[in-house]
Amino acid sequence: MPPTPESMRALVLSAYGKPSTYRVGTVPTPKIKEPHEVLIRVYAAGVNRIDIDFANGMVKVASKATFPYIPGFDAAGKIVAVGSAVKDLKVGDAVFTRVPDRYRGTFAEYCISTSSATALKPTSVPFSDAAAIPLAGLTALQSIRRAQSEIAGGLTGKTVLVPGGLSGVGSFAVQLLRNEFGAGKVVTTLSPGKIAIAKDLWAEGEGEMVYLDYTKKDVDAAIREEGVDFMLDTTANAMASLRLIRSRGVIVTVSKLPAGGVMKSRLHDSPWILVVVLNLINWLNIWRASRYGVKYSYLWMKPDRKGLEELASWVDGGKVKPVVGRKSRLEDLEAVKDGCEEVFKGNGGLGKFVIEII
Repeated sequence: MPPTPESMRALVLSAYGKPSTYRVGTVPTPKIKEPHEVLIRVYAAGVNRIDIDFANGMVKVASKATFPYIPGFDAAGKIVAVGSAVKDLKVGDAVFTRVPDRYRGTFAEYCISTSSATALKPTSVPFSDAAAIPLAGLTALQSIRRAQSEIAGGLTGKTVLVPGGLSGVGSFAVQLLRNEFGAGKVVTTLSPGKIAIAKDLWAEGEGEMVYLDYTKKDVDAAIREEGVDFMLDTTANAMASLRLIRSRGVIVTVSKLPAGGVMKSRLHDSPWILVVVLNLINWLNIWRASRYGVKYSYLWMKPDRKGLEELASWVDGGKVKPVVGRKSRLEDLEAVKDGCEEVFKGNGGLGKFVIEII
């Protein structure tokens, strides 16, 4: 491996702002400071809504950032250095990671992660596809695992609702539910233009697939007729969808606000009043869902090497395919801004947006 440079290119912000304020700058290359850390030469970085929201200051009252600010939690690349306690990864390994919260900054030539949050990337896909997996794939997997444990008999043969089946999280969830967790029927809502794309992408797979055009007024009625056992809420519609869930069913949301205690555990500077308010909102949502016989919970994905290893094996085994709708080179700043703006607005995109560093 060539020596690591003292400085690197990165997508940076001088202050909290929207994608229009992003720029490419030169910053010091991060260095390993703790025994369990790994330094990764980033080949590609996946972009998630949380990256854009955090860069826009969504959690500034709960987490104090330093500037210049480098967004990004997902990366794929090669390890160039390891800490003294890292035994299961080595220099030269091709890996992918969802870095722990405090290591945020993957939209750059180098990033730091930990061995517990980093795994060998799938061998069957390029770095750009591997970079699209970590946050969205782990979110889908951990949500499904929670539902699997909370529904009597698990998810085998059950009917599941995944709104936005071609979103980052949605696309992984649909494939995992069908091809690994044995769901009998997966229902997803899409725009008319995306239904044809989804049918082509998922022509093969286990279980029945139902595509509903969400622009039509009869979508809820079509779902309510039979009901669903589990809803993975990717569109912040959990409470509006309670009538669609069968008694003793489960809703796991990844798009609403977390409980205050959960936020405090991840964002340690969260003010007490915010923690109290979020705990109250979460309690009200749980209570409302219980009136319909439904169990409701919020999931904030946790970085996890084992989960990444499972996802890699399923990708290499053909059970899961990352859906990457758009790629841009880091140096093509306007294209990067446009891609991040599309993620920020949350409409029109297909799958994941990936920034290619190399």
